[in-house]
Amino acid sequence: MSGALEYFSRNQERFISEWKEFLAFPSVSTDPAYSAHCRECADWVATHMTKLGFRTEIWTTATKPLVYGLLPGNPSKPTVLFYGHYDVQPPEPLELWTTPPFEPTLRDGRMYARGAQDNKGQVFFFFKAIEALRAQGADLPTIKVLIEGEEECGSIAMHAGLPQWRDALAANILMVCDTGMVAHGRPTITMGLRGIIGCEIQVHGPSIDLHSGVYGGLVLNPIHALTKILNGMFNEDGSIAIPGFYDGVEAPSAEDKARANAAPLDLDAVAKNLGVPLAGGERALPPMERRGFRPTIEVNGIGGGYQGVGGKTVIPAVAMAKISSRLVAGQDPEATLAKIKRYVRDSVPVGCRVEFTAEKVGGHAFRLSTTSPVVKIASEAIRRSFACEPVFLWEGASVPIIPDLATTSGAEPILVGFGLEADAIHSPNESFSLRQLEEGYRYTVSFFETL
Repeated sequence: MSGALEYFSRNQERFISEWKEFLAFPSVSTDPAYSAHCRECADWVATHMTKLGFRTEIWTTATKPLVYGLLPGNPSKPTVLFYGHYDVQPPEPLELWTTPPFEPTLRDGRMYARGAQDNKGQVFFFFKAIEALRAQGADLPTIKVLIEGEEECGSIAMHAGLPQWRDALAANILMVCDTGMVAHGRPTITMGLRGIIGCEIQVHGPSIDLHSGVYGGLVLNPIHALTKILNGMFNEDGSIAIPGFYDGVEAPSAEDKARANAAPLDLDAVAKNLGVPLAGGERALPPMERRGFRPTIEVNGIGGGYQGVGGKTVIPAVAMAKISSRLVAGQDPEATLAKIKRYVRDSVPVGCRVEFTAEKVGGHAFRLSTTSPVVKIASEAIRRSFACEPVFLWEGASVPIIPDLATTSGAEPILVGFGLEADAIHSPNESFSLRQLEEGYRYTVSFFETL
């Protein structure tokens, strides 16, 4: 490890320069206006990986290209597949950035740019760790790398192409660094991610908006019907009331619950920062269990009727709500969405009808075991490089492609990232510190040395 740390220090200025090159591409995947920039960024990634010694290919798709690399290594060691993404979120609102989002700026030890952390910074420290290990003649396993360009908008090309790439992606370990840690110097193993489904519910009433005085008391208001339907999804204790919603939910072990609740997060400080108590979900359960082990339904947006300045006394023709549901291990996404839709249909009162649009099945949840061999490898790598025990965190968010990629490749995922709340990902002034870059680099070196 000492040689790798010396290599980082000796080459830090070059690393910073290359990192800035990577960040300068406005590789926004959600807006077609940036498509050419996404291709340019993929070309840069492919060129950089080739310089590191990978046999590199660009996989062209109907949408954004993916970059694939193969570095043959010791066949007696487990094959590692590293996954990341080069696409970034839109930078707006631009006026809130201190410096332009695609003019990377190093300020007070932090690099400010869109993608500085998510995910270009974390991809970059992986690349530099491999560079350092090869420079030292390390005995590396076969390493495969897949960097996609649509993680921020649903991994469309990846989902479509996975079956045809099965052989190229075959591996034993799926290494992901698109997550965070609880604090500096406290590397965190993300032990699970929730799946996600969702849709838009439209409750239709009269054929046109009606005068609320003439028709009030005669025609059912779709907003009234919709809000009653939404409220009926929940029990008084915060649990989900939809029949069959919890089918298949796998209960965590006592050990996993204890580890989750022991995570060194200051929940009082979180609540203070948010300005509200942590009172959502199944309130009888501790917050970390609610986030990591229990499924949810959230109303993400709601509308209907007049939304302009002042009043307009109407009974609206339609009301809508956008909902999403986070799923946990054991739940079937398509079956669960069907149960939600069935509940809504059964709850629509006489005088209204329902339609569903924008249906989304984003993927299964997954959960790792603390007894997993790859978790043990990552834990030992953290002990060796940071002289501390890893933090185990069951995350409430979703990275929908990870379960599908793990299934296709046959690899067991291990998620250790070095993001912090201070990085402000998806927000103006996103950043990633040089300390975090070095911490991620150090862990990656230690992981491969432990293998």
